[in-house]
Amino acid sequence: MKALRHNHIALLAVTFLLLCIGYFLIGHHISRSQTNILLSAYAGLWLLSWPWLRVVSAPLDKGLTSWKKDLYAGLILRILLIFSWPSLSQDVYRFLWDGALFAQGISPYLYTPNSIINQQELLGITLPNSGALLSAMGSLSANNFSNYPPIKQLIFALPHWLGIRGIIAQIWVLRIIIILADMAVFFLGRRLLLNRSLNPKYINWYFLNPLIILELTGNGHFEGLMAVCILASILLLERKKYLTSGIMLGIGIGLKLIPLMLLPVLGAFVAGRCKKSQTIKPIRLFITGVIGTLGLIFLPMLSAETIAHYTATTGLWFTKFEFNASIYYVLRWIGFQWKGYNLIAQIGPALSLITALSIFYLSYRVWTQKSNIYQAMMGSILIYLLCATTVHPWYWTTVLALSILTQSRIGLLGSMLVFLSYTAYGEELVQESWLWLSLEYLLLFAYLFWELKNSKAQKDQWAKTSSS
Repeated sequence: MKALRHNHIALLAVTFLLLCIGYFLIGHHISRSQTNILLSAYAGLWLLSWPWLRVVSAPLDKGLTSWKKDLYAGLILRILLIFSWPSLSQDVYRFLWDGALFAQGISPYLYTPNSIINQQELLGITLPNSGALLSAMGSLSANNFSNYPPIKQLIFALPHWLGIRGIIAQIWVLRIIIILADMAVFFLGRRLLLNRSLNPKYINWYFLNPLIILELTGNGHFEGLMAVCILASILLLERKKYLTSGIMLGIGIGLKLIPLMLLPVLGAFVAGRCKKSQTIKPIRLFITGVIGTLGLIFLPMLSAETIAHYTATTGLWFTKFEFNASIYYVLRWIGFQWKGYNLIAQIGPALSLITALSIFYLSYRVWTQKSNIYQAMMGSILIYLLCATTVHPWYWTTVLALSILTQSRIGLLGSMLVFLSYTAYGEELVQESWLWLSLEYLLLFAYLFWELKNSKAQKDQWAKTSSS
């Protein structure tokens, strides 16, 4: 037994060392245009993570509880990326651009980067590193207005308020916030899992997930902070703190609009409690928290011009932008055969309507107690992603965080497969491969159907057992 324990520790140490090397290489030496090397390295991270995660779940010596080892491991892997330049996404450079405007009292919703670059003297502002940021963010971002909600803008402005001028140093500040958010997800997730009598080790599939570490800490995306707000809102609902739950959801919407899709599900859950207690106080407090928070966040920045620019830019995700889609690409192909041109202007809104109707249906099931809140929330975001015209890898963060609470493996599988979308990036052009797209989504849908079928079979068996 003692020898076996030492072997486990040795395996843990070796695989963790190899993981550190793998993350360092991807973060510091591999670009997204190096497709074969990037995918091989990513696959290697997953292969190394599997046995390491299995070993770390066993009791280890030196007096530390295993959750601390999980936490320290995740932090070390993230720290390896802090000093790297984001190599897989250009978004962080737009973040810093918006932050520079916001810090000087200029709304990032009123000017595109290309339109304001030559108006700095006229507006009485100075944009540090403006040329470098404009070039690094890419032409697509430079030609469009910002679509990042106000809470995000506050975070983007923080490095500028601190007087930090170097781009990489500004990125360090953003990464520290992202790492702190992931730590919050770690502890919130463990608490929610324990509340459901589930193994708290499941949170490792988020905290030690290669996609999460690379896309959030590595590339500077803030989906983890949004996940904090969602999980905190759920935990507060469980504790019947309806007002503060609504406030947390409102803050999440102020970070990114995605949590807005969860409002019907959470509202249905609270309404179900109202039905039980025969009082409307819970739903009144919850809605007050959400609306009050959104008012404080959005109203100070509202103007006719801001609304026009923001809605126009957000609408591009439904009527113009296309990347790594599934159902939409099938319908687009059918549209080409039928009409001879791209029907995205019709298909995108139609799929959005299907998503909305599906969310309301799931909310109804929560209200009637035919589905639990965790399954409905995960299902809502999953349906959105499957119907979306654009699915970047970091979009899977929310599905992954919620799927852990349901014991569904669809979020875990999606976080593995979505990285195949990086095969679209060449040295200059973005060209998606139907082969890789087909592999990604055939595997995903096959597993999803299997999981749904297996889940139904388990429910039917439970019903038979209960009635006998």
